[in-house]
Amino acid sequence: MDAIKEYKLLNKNGASVMILSYGGIIREINTPNKNGDVENIVLNHKSNQKYLTDSFYLGGVIGRYANRISKSTFKLDENIFHLDKNEGENHLHGGHNGFHKKYWELIEYDKKQKFVILSINSLDLESGYPGNLNCEVKYSLNDQNEFKIEFFAKSDKDTIFNPTSHSYFNLNPTKNSILEHKLKINSDNYIPINNEYFPNGSIESVINTPFDFTKFKKIGKEINNDDEQLKIGKGYDHCFVLNKNSSQAAELSSDASGRKLIISTNQPGIQFYSGNHLSGFFNKNQGLCLETQHFPDSPNNDSFPTTKLISNKEYYSETIYFFDVI
Repeated sequence: MDAIKEYKLLNKNGASVMILSYGGIIREINTPNKNGDVENIVLNHKSNQKYLTDSFYLGGVIGRYANRISKSTFKLDENIFHLDKNEGENHLHGGHNGFHKKYWELIEYDKKQKFVILSINSLDLESGYPGNLNCEVKYSLNDQNEFKIEFFAKSDKDTIFNPTSHSYFNLNPTKNSILEHKLKINSDNYIPINNEYFPNGSIESVINTPFDFTKFKKIGKEINNDDEQLKIGKGYDHCFVLNKNSSQAAELSSDASGRKLIISTNQPGIQFYSGNHLSGFFNKNQGLCLETQHFPDSPNNDSFPTTKLISNKEYYSETIYFFDVI
């Protein structure tokens, strides 16, 4: 078993991030609250070894495909590909041996410049995906309290690719619930799901629904409403179609701690998951995910933005997390 290595990025304000070589996992994001007290604001395990058996994708890099692919099958260039089934008959977050379960190789670590670059190679037909694919992730922290995640990838065959980062945020870690957090999402539309958590093919307006986060709203305000979509997801577990008027995707805040988080990205969607299935070490709704990504099951929905990565063309995506106080 490989040793799990830790890479710490620390800025002049005392904010820091801890990255693990296993899964490319973000183990800690430490930021000050309104009183200047620095605390970790992402859910984590106290022991690195516990990540080896973690089932919540805690802080990990998700790939090759974030979210779900129905029936673990997709068509690309007239070829049918069958993926690893790890959620009933379906494929979730890259399968049993996704990026979150791999040891990543260190490419460069610069404490002074506050960045680390990790890399993995995913072999042709690994988990069913075509192409030998190399993926690098760069984590960087600056003195403006911006934490940036960049993905670079290239495949020797046409393939599909849709990575993300799966941190669970809790801006007030002294309380084991995010239901009092306020959330705003730059999205007028969301993607409804069926009983297997897959898109039903439609994109619907958030207006006059519990999915309207166009203005700040407490996450717990409508989470228990008599709404079919909330019942299916047992809370929020939906992809929001980001408006194209700004790179800002979402803003999260906690009045209790005074922290706020602003997320910007070049991706078309953001999956808001309110931690509905957390259990064991964690409480339900103890953390929430805001995963920037393409839409779920895009390879099987021609109307969604494509996730096709053309052979030898470089993939690039970025997401910036800006930490501040209210």
